[in-house]
Amino acid sequence: MKLKKIITFLVLFLAIGFWGYLKFKLAQKQAEVEGEDKCILYLYSYSNYIPESVLKKFEDETNCFVQYDSFSGNEELLAKLQAGATGYDVIIPSDYIVNALVSSQLIMPLNKDLLTNINNISPMFLNASYDPENAYTIPYKWGTAGFIYNTKFVKEELNSWGQVFLGKYKGRISMLDEPREVIGNQLQFLGYSINSISMSELKKAKELFKERKNLVKLFSSDPKQALLLGEVWISQVYSGDAAQIIRDNSNYKYVIPKEGGVIWVDTLAVPIHSKRKELAHKFIDFILRDDVEEIIVKELLYGSPNIAMESKDLDETLKPSYIKKIDLRKYEYMKDLGVDSQKWDQIWTEVKSQ
Repeated sequence: MKLKKIITFLVLFLAIGFWGYLKFKLAQKQAEVEGEDKCILYLYSYSNYIPESVLKKFEDETNCFVQYDSFSGNEELLAKLQAGATGYDVIIPSDYIVNALVSSQLIMPLNKDLLTNINNISPMFLNASYDPENAYTIPYKWGTAGFIYNTKFVKEELNSWGQVFLGKYKGRISMLDEPREVIGNQLQFLGYSINSISMSELKKAKELFKERKNLVKLFSSDPKQALLLGEVWISQVYSGDAAQIIRDNSNYKYVIPKEGGVIWVDTLAVPIHSKRKELAHKFIDFILRDDVEEIIVKELLYGSPNIAMESKDLDETLKPSYIKKIDLRKYEYMKDLGVDSQKWDQIWTEVKSQ
């Protein structure tokens, strides 16, 4: 009887001990997970806009994981933040959308004391009209928008959107999934500004867009795969994407059409509701480093605003000073349209849904 009590006691003791051990391990695991959560940087950008090798380098140096989510365009970015998305720490908006982000109090003033590498930004890209004194944003990349075509399938030399949309390339055309780019493209073709808010001009652009939409196979802000697979032969495209495509397939040719093109600057910003603001600044400062920027530029082939690139062994088109050498009469910067952007949104929604 005594032995039975001892055995029962030992079993109970072991059971309690095992349960305590499990609780300890569960608590330990929870602490590890919580610790990991505190060191995750949430990045929101266009897809494939920061190389994996650069993200891995940041993770190795900081022991913090980068969660990279992507959007298709600036309007999606703005809409998501306006709808209350609060989980992001760093975003990459384009120049024309910055004013809307600031006026909606969706991004915070930057703490320049935490940006030790800010002097690497060329003065040519500072104090721009969309963000005087760079209070809210830091320039990330710059470039142009035009179109690219595959000379293997397109035998004529293209220099105008009029040639693209004659009809013989139906189902082989891609356009960016960006209302400002696509509607602006129609306006430029008609001889108007890409920033027009005139209802008469916008109505004409809408009718032209409706005609051309039937010839378009897809709308995508990342058409590289479709182009390289030969699914489309002609695409509205950003200059860096065009350079990447040409690097992989020399049959492609990038064109700024005679009607004109777009020049743009993409920026780095911190959402007002970021829970990791210091880490966000650390990431931006990391991106501003010359060794990091050189990796990014060589892989993405987008123009750099980083003055340290002037002394690097790079194609001159990738250096900040190249902006002085292009004919700006052929290009136009997009501007914030304020409440008039609703006119554009309505056109975009109506035509795309047909």
